[in-house]
Amino acid sequence: MILYFFVPSSVKNLNQRINQSDPAKSDAARLNLFKEYADFMGRKLPENNPPLYFYWYSNQRKLSDLRVKEAIEEIENTRLEKNEIKIWSLLNMGTVIKTSGKTIAIDAANLPFSQAHNKLINLVDIFLVTHADGDHYDSTLLKKALDNNKKVILLDGLYGPEGKSKSINLKSGETKDIDGVKITAYQTDHRGDGNFNDPCAWYVVEIGGFKLLHTGDGREFKNKDEYQKVYSMKDFDILLANNQTHPYNIRDLRPKVLIPLHLFKFMSGNDLYRESTIEVVSENYSKYSKEMQGTEGIFLLPGENYLYTQK
Repeated sequence: MILYFFVPSSVKNLNQRINQSDPAKSDAARLNLFKEYADFMGRKLPENNPPLYFYWYSNQRKLSDLRVKEAIEEIENTRLEKNEIKIWSLLNMGTVIKTSGKTIAIDAANLPFSQAHNKLINLVDIFLVTHADGDHYDSTLLKKALDNNKKVILLDGLYGPEGKSKSINLKSGETKDIDGVKITAYQTDHRGDGNFNDPCAWYVVEIGGFKLLHTGDGREFKNKDEYQKVYSMKDFDILLANNQTHPYNIRDLRPKVLIPLHLFKFMSGNDLYRESTIEVVSENYSKYSKEMQGTEGIFLLPGENYLYTQK
């Protein structure tokens, strides 16, 4: 029990350096911080899926918990103007979107043996889930949200912790206005596997005059007409994209701001982790810098945030 609660100085010191860093910068100090974080999170990481006991004592879980808890405290204390929207990156594809009127969480999920995300239940108005993988879908967290009369949005075919009795299920291509927030779901496969039997979604979110797209783990669309519809929009303020989203797709979507997610994915072991570091993702983007002109890229470490102001 003591080992679970003990937070070593290495975790505290790295967390402090992240808090002192400016996400809008891409100078040498920022790049060194990315490398330090990558080395820290990859230390003693099993090659394959870590055993459950790894999350009980690992510094990776302790740093992740600390980053999420501090982010939630910021979310609670942040007040925004009508022309502002702020995005927090949590873990994997987890994000919180806040405007002056509403707060939305997408793919918020606790790590094993963690309750760091739980305070979101008191702060978030609408929870969206892209698919059923454990790092996106947290049944315990969602049940608590439903018990507290929060809205939970799922793609049709994916069931909430209490079936369809309380959650809101959207058919692919369907738009619902939920307390002034327009949400549209589009069914995709999972990481390009071509399987459309298991529900997986992209979400278009229109909130407070802003338009965002969150890709979850999706890549290919089930409905090609819906694919054409999304890619013809070209008016997204912010694209919250899986790091595996190809630069050509980013080019065709033409968002004003790109925030890559699913970075530092240590839950699947060292093999997939190495593909998800900022160093690897940014190197891939740099090969397509011409195609991605006109889009501002912002790399966020877990717990960091980005403020976007409408001009």
